[in-house]
Amino acid sequence: MLFIFVLLLASAAFLYSSGAKQKSAVASVNGVLIPKAYLEREVRRFEEQALSQGQLVDESQSDQLNRQALDTLIDIELLYQESQRRGFEISEERIEEQLNSLRTQFGDEGYAAALEQIGISDGELRTELGRQLAIQEMIDKDITPATTVSEQESTDFYENNPAFFFSPEQVRASHILILVSPDAGEEEKSEARSRITEIRKRIVAGEDFAELAGQFSEDNSSMNGGDLGFFQREQMVKPFADAAFSLQIGELSEVVTTQYGFHLIRVTDRKAESVVPFEQVQLKIFEYLQREKVMVAIEELAAQLRSQAEIQEYTLPEG
Repeated sequence: MLFIFVLLLASAAFLYSSGAKQKSAVASVNGVLIPKAYLEREVRRFEEQALSQGQLVDESQSDQLNRQALDTLIDIELLYQESQRRGFEISEERIEEQLNSLRTQFGDEGYAAALEQIGISDGELRTELGRQLAIQEMIDKDITPATTVSEQESTDFYENNPAFFFSPEQVRASHILILVSPDAGEEEKSEARSRITEIRKRIVAGEDFAELAGQFSEDNSSMNGGDLGFFQREQMVKPFADAAFSLQIGELSEVVTTQYGFHLIRVTDRKAESVVPFEQVQLKIFEYLQREKVMVAIEELAAQLRSQAEIQEYTLPEG
């Protein structure tokens, strides 16, 4: 699918029931009740999403979260009803295919554990998948094809957002590391420095850097002859970066001291800072702008459907 409606895929599965008791519902959308339990579930999802982004949700935000969660549930119900009005029906075979994919992905035990964690049954998930797929079909076949992104829009975005396409200077380097604990005594530090000094002498005398790294370097890069790949200056601790970026290709550093211990560094390649050409990112820009337009179109459709719908809120969150 070209575009996945993020609100649907991010949300925990929920099931609406026109037969639910009104006293347990928080809203009615064209006669379809939204149970209070599903609002509570959606609020928990919002809270977990905030925590995953390092944001603590306090009690003062409770009303706002309830409002956002209820609006999400109402909009999804409206979009589902619209998908049915337009005739987007999902076959049982396609739903079963999706379920089998999930079972394969998680394994039988993981699948059952995931359902238990979310708090839904296999049958409820089956129903929700049908709803989600119907909305996605409507998005893919009716909304996305109606959105257009001109080459001028892509060009304007490229020119107006140069930071997105700037690639800073990078070097590719290999190193040999002799680990030293930060609280090591002078004797231990002296012994480690002597070891790496001897290794440096062997390299200068003509021995192969990669072979010596494989024998003596005390980090995982030793399996690749000490190769660290390309990196930017800010990706390394300052003493290491200062040394690496001051070297010419093929040049061997003096012994470099960092918080990890003692290093020998050899730069094997460099990339100057550059701007990625428009031709290389044109497709990605197009896809990004199209996703943005589709999201706006979905929001506009939901707003239009709201204006035409009969919506009642039985437990209206404040704020």
